[in-house]
Amino acid sequence: MFELILSFYLAYKNSLKAKSKGLNGWFWAIMTFVSFMFTFSIGCVVVVFGMLGKNVDIEQLSSTDPDVRLAVTKQLVELFNANPLHVITIDLFAIGGYLFVRYLLEKKPEKNDVEVHWMDKLGKNRELD
Repeated sequence: MFELILSFYLAYKNSLKAKSKGLNGWFWAIMTFVSFMFTFSIGCVVVVFGMLGKNVDIEQLSSTDPDVRLAVTKQLVELFNANPLHVITIDLFAIGGYLFVRYLLEKKPEKNDVEVHWMDKLGKNRELD
């Protein structure tokens, strides 16, 4: 629940930044949300397979028996609750998705700034000589 609220807040922050640059705020908010959820999923995979894979038989999750899958899921929940570092790691991955979209927004020119091609800058330097 916390992650969902955080993703909406960060999407709102990026939409404000996009609007200040004259871009579509909704587009950048959706991009932020998608990036947040994508990197959140990557964080989950890294934590489950990297940190918790030694403690739980992950192969049992693909079992056809629902009782076996439920038992493995309960073990994963217990391990997540036992160590908050796992949840923090996943949240840091998700914030990385927000920061990536924020970086893309920062590279966009400001609303009032005129984008000057690098060749035009070279011509100005020659006129000064």
